[in-house]
Amino acid sequence: MKRVALLLLAATLSIHADEGRFKALWYNGNAEISTYSLVESRYGEPRNGYRIMVFVTEPMRLATHIKPDVKCPDDQMIRVIKLNDLRKFTTGIYEYSVMTSVFASVEQKAPYANMSTMKVSFSSQEWCGQVFDRLVRTPDAYQGVLYSYFESEGEAPYVLDAAGVECEDNLWTRTRELNGPLLKEGETMSMKLIPSRWINRKLHAPTTIQDATITKGKSVNMLTALGTMSVVRFEWKIAGASTTVHVESKYPHRIMAFTERDGSSGKLIASRRSPYWQENKSGHRNIRTSLGLPD
Repeated sequence: MKRVALLLLAATLSIHADEGRFKALWYNGNAEISTYSLVESRYGEPRNGYRIMVFVTEPMRLATHIKPDVKCPDDQMIRVIKLNDLRKFTTGIYEYSVMTSVFASVEQKAPYANMSTMKVSFSSQEWCGQVFDRLVRTPDAYQGVLYSYFESEGEAPYVLDAAGVECEDNLWTRTRELNGPLLKEGETMSMKLIPSRWINRKLHAPTTIQDATITKGKSVNMLTALGTMSVVRFEWKIAGASTTVHVESKYPHRIMAFTERDGSSGKLIASRRSPYWQENKSGHRNIRTSLGLPD
């Protein structure tokens, strides 16, 4: 009985430590901006470009799944961490601009579990047209709608079961284990996933729930843009195809490198924390250079 009590105490202390560390970093008025060299697989060829991941916390009004303009009562909102994930690359003579915004809860508020997907918003712009896909979590389901420039895809709503289902797009946040572990070292977990909106777009595939597994590996050393670092390898598999993500072992577990299941890959260029929405003057353009972004 004493051993059980000690284990429960240790688990409780660990939870409080994770919460305290999360609040100290993610509620300090800054966002995290990380940039990556990108090799994007498109039309059967590798395309050079860059990827930007911006992580920041904000409130979300439960009735609208949108950030409120004014303070709202606690029972009407949920706190989320938002990932704005941007990809820029060129195919032939024309450019692609792709953005996926993923909103994950950072508190448990029934029926929404801690770090579960609350919303995914995807858009792609290129010379052929624009595509928009939005997925919103309700208590019982994921409500989605796809707007496409292809008539066969149309303006198509879709509904998917939410019970025990996660979004692949949210694994970029969840594998960072920002406010608690996802897995133990060496552990593998079965999952049901809604596939990445971007990969699904490239395949022009209907949105269906897929069986998947995710594994957390052991810490290894990796040479990165920030020097040699201890990293942890996560791997998830869908239909036999794997995505691997290397995150730094130490908090805040930034993503150092990745290889996606369609062959796309990237490595960290730079990372910084700042209130970037205030860095909008001409004099701030030198910050782009420090992040390895084109002027």
